[in-house]
Amino acid sequence: MIEPHGGRLVDRVVDDRQASRIRESTADQPRIRLDSDDVQDVYNVATGRFSPLKGFLSQNDFLKVVNDMTLEDGTVWPLPVVLDVDAETAAELTPDTTARLVAPDDVTIGVIDIDEVYKYNREESAESIFGTNDREHPGVRNFIAQDEFLVGGDVRVFGDNAYTEYDLLPAESRVLFRHLGWDEVVGFQTRNAPHRAHEYLQKSALEHVDGLFIQPKLGVKKSGDYRDDVIMGAYRTLIDNYYPRKRVAFSVFPSRMRYAGPREAVFDALVRKNQGCTHFIVGRDHAGVEDYYSGFDAHRVFDDIDVGVEPIFFSYSFFCGRCDGMASERVCPHPDDERVYPSGSDIRRTIKDGGRPSGRVMRPEVATFISEAEEPFIP
Repeated sequence: MIEPHGGRLVDRVVDDRQASRIRESTADQPRIRLDSDDVQDVYNVATGRFSPLKGFLSQNDFLKVVNDMTLEDGTVWPLPVVLDVDAETAAELTPDTTARLVAPDDVTIGVIDIDEVYKYNREESAESIFGTNDREHPGVRNFIAQDEFLVGGDVRVFGDNAYTEYDLLPAESRVLFRHLGWDEVVGFQTRNAPHRAHEYLQKSALEHVDGLFIQPKLGVKKSGDYRDDVIMGAYRTLIDNYYPRKRVAFSVFPSRMRYAGPREAVFDALVRKNQGCTHFIVGRDHAGVEDYYSGFDAHRVFDDIDVGVEPIFFSYSFFCGRCDGMASERVCPHPDDERVYPSGSDIRRTIKDGGRPSGRVMRPEVATFISEAEEPFIP
């Protein structure tokens, strides 16, 4: 089976006995209040999804990631995983000490062994990460809204806290792939309910490997995106009706969307590598938003970066009336007036207006499931 990124699957989850000792020894230590995104980052680090990270980035690693897409030791890592705090909290924190990590419900979920507390230039960093500092870009807006100090250091976490019943942690998905006899596994990342083009890409890739690992990214998204439960239900509906049961596995990737285009494509590939995938599907405008990135920036970024998994690139897919089925430009000779291009924006607009997407762009069972949901989209 493919090695995790960095060669070893990180495990920063402590057992109950250790957790009890840590809670007792840190009872008087400073508290760092986390939001829901921070909480999920903590669990993703602790369970190995973000291997080789053992915690939140210290300053040298942060600067290398922002400027070079590598950690200080040269390991490819495209997006900063950081813990931001305000000036008041920063003043309470001291390097070489421990602080408690407190979730929004006031429960201490773990601790961070503080390496350093540092300031950073939010504007310049956003420009490097997202290719723009335009605050209309949702990733830039969220990044610049962070507090002015960052805390770097390794974490120790009390429990792995699966996000849903479909949350296969990296150690678990690796056991599953081994049990199923899958040597080559292709991962698919999505933040949307599936339409026919998604299905076409997945099945085309599945022709060449042993198994398909579908893993929607669940967590904070922008207004108008599908709600998490709708994405999961739509995929379960599609898989139950149209996929070979022994060749597809479904899980979730609990994490915020960063909308970082090509950098997020590399990040998503590395997460699937840690889950045990040998291949990763990169479609058009992966993790893009509006027109901030060209349709194929997420393909070109892999020209100069070896992430240890094989990217599988796809261009436009569509329903061709003459072919009477889904196709791509590589296999279909017919003109545009014979083609129907599935558009996530158009599908969402149709559903919001009370309509039902055509069977040429979305499977009817999936369209029915979404249309009958009480509130399919994030307000």
